[in-house]
Amino acid sequence: MRRRKENRWVFELIRTSDVILEVVDGRFPHLTRVSSIEKHISTLGCSLIIVLNKCDLVPRNICENNKQILNKEFPTVYISAQNRLGTKKLRQQISRLSPKRETVISLVGIPNTGKSSLLNILRGKHVAPTGQKPGVTRHKQIVRISNRILIYDSPGVVPFDIPDINLQAFLGAYEIGKLPDPIDTVNFFLDRIRLHYFKGFIEKYDIPSREESNQEILDHIAKRRGLILKGGKLNYIEAAKVIMREFVAGKVPYWEKVTN
Repeated sequence: MRRRKENRWVFELIRTSDVILEVVDGRFPHLTRVSSIEKHISTLGCSLIIVLNKCDLVPRNICENNKQILNKEFPTVYISAQNRLGTKKLRQQISRLSPKRETVISLVGIPNTGKSSLLNILRGKHVAPTGQKPGVTRHKQIVRISNRILIYDSPGVVPFDIPDINLQAFLGAYEIGKLPDPIDTVNFFLDRIRLHYFKGFIEKYDIPSREESNQEILDHIAKRRGLILKGGKLNYIEAAKVIMREFVAGKVPYWEKVTN
C-alpha cells in the first residue's frame, strides 16, 4: 500500500513540473526506465530528459552508444553523481528545454538509481538522504538549487511491469536482506551476466574458469570469504547476499549495451 501511495505522489509531481529528469542506471538503462512514467509525460506534453547515472562504472564507448540510441526518443545525458561528472551538460540541457525565469523540475525513477545523489550534487551540498538500500527517500522533497531552478525529489517508483523480485533485486529496487530466496536470486543474476558481461565478475572474485557452474561459484566465494556455518557447512545464503549487495553497490564491473 505504501508503494502505491508513493507512486501516486510521483505522478502528481509530474503534473506540476516543467522538466522531468528520469534517472536510470547507466549500467542497464533499458531495464531501469519506467514506461508508465514516460507515457504519462508524453500525454501531458512535458519535457523529459533521460539521465544515465553511474556512468563511472561503464566504459565511455558504451555510455556514448546508449546515449545515442536513447536520444532518438528523448534528450539524454550521461553523468556520474558519485564523481560529480556531467552535471554541467545536464544543466545546459535543462536550460535549452525550459528557458523560463523559474523552472520546476521533478526527479523520478526506480529506487537506487541515484536521484537523491544527483539532487545533492546539483544543490552543492547534502540536502537529501542517500543509501544503497532502496526506499531511502520516503517523502517528497522540494529543494531550490539556483535562482531559477526548483527541484522535487520523489520516492523511487517500482513499476508494475517489473513484478519479478529477482529482477527488482538485480536492479537495486528490492532490499537484499529481505529476499525470500537469495540463492534463487543469485542464480538469476549469474545466468543473466553470463549473457552480457561476465569477465568483470570472474576477475572480481577470482573465479578459476568461466565454465564454473553457479553452485561452484557459490562454493568458491563462500570459502574465500570464510562464510561457514557451525559444523563446517558453507553458508550459501550469505554468499548469495554478498554477491548481490556488492553488485548493487557497483563493486562488480558490469554493463549491458542498449540496441536499437
